[in-house]
Amino acid sequence: MAKVFVPTIITAILGLILIPQVFFTVDETQLAIVTRFGEFRRSHTSPGLRVKVPFVDSVTKFDKRLLRADAPAASLLTKDKRNLVIDSFARYRIVEPLLFFQSLRSEREAASRVSAIVNSQLRREVALDLQEDVIGETREAVMEAITEASNRSEITREQALAFPDGLNNPEITILLEPVVQDPDNPVRARRPTGGELNEIIASAAPASLSDFQITYFQPLARQFGVEVVDVRIKGADFPIDVATSVFNRMQAEREREAAGLRAEGVQEDAEIRADVDRKVEITLETARGRAALLRGEGEGEAITILAEALEQDPEFYDFQRTLEAYRNSLVDTDTTILLDSNSDLFKFLQDPFGDTANTSN
Repeated sequence: MAKVFVPTIITAILGLILIPQVFFTVDETQLAIVTRFGEFRRSHTSPGLRVKVPFVDSVTKFDKRLLRADAPAASLLTKDKRNLVIDSFARYRIVEPLLFFQSLRSEREAASRVSAIVNSQLRREVALDLQEDVIGETREAVMEAITEASNRSEITREQALAFPDGLNNPEITILLEPVVQDPDNPVRARRPTGGELNEIIASAAPASLSDFQITYFQPLARQFGVEVVDVRIKGADFPIDVATSVFNRMQAEREREAAGLRAEGVQEDAEIRADVDRKVEITLETARGRAALLRGEGEGEAITILAEALEQDPEFYDFQRTLEAYRNSLVDTDTTILLDSNSDLFKFLQDPFGDTANTSN
């Protein structure tokens, strides 16, 4: 029993030691390279179970997902000579594990190198853009230009000619930048036209392009094995000393706008009140005119009715008016009235029928 048990234990121990040295796994989020005494042997970009020589081969794994490199905040000068403190970051991925391992060794070194490249291209691009382009709605175009420039690595003409098809290789980028730049209006580097490209292929320094600096680039992945996927600005602020003056100017502008709005409000209030007062006066005058018209019509109608009544019984009307005179002059008054005895006022007091002639007789 002991003879069987001991070899089994030894075999199990050896298996536990040897299996991790022979087999290794590559996760779907990883890339792996196998080196033997520091010399590259092979790379693995797809997930699965892999085999290596025990105790001789070493496995280095890298993250295949998007990685992030934070660039330090920097004070940059825009085309219109405005200072901006820009804080940015980049997202990149490893596309060539061997080149990455040979040139950068680790993700920490890669993040440092990528952030330096992005900061350099950010400084160059911001110098060609206005402040409103960097902080406004056109920021997306600025970010795309920085991303494209960050994926280029400068090389010499000889290195570019060593590519298959030489300068016609689609991986080679050639840019022409004016040698003399206007400090107030810098010009962006451009790609050569078809005719200019033929001249560059034929000669390293074409006479027609003597005013331009010719620069050759290869993809960044060919140098470091990484690809910059995206560059973003986390914040674009004014420097502290400039921000205070900017905020004060903004406050003064808002106060001036507020004062203008208040003045417009007061003027509009006066106009509305004047218009309302005018309408009220017109309404009142119209009402007064209408009232006077109705009053006149009423008085005319009353006179007409009164005249018609007088025509029907003049004697009764005369009697009524005399009674009203009695009431107004004789009732409840201390006034003494001296009248002729033949006055018409006494005609109904002397004769119920008002016949003064019979009374005097």
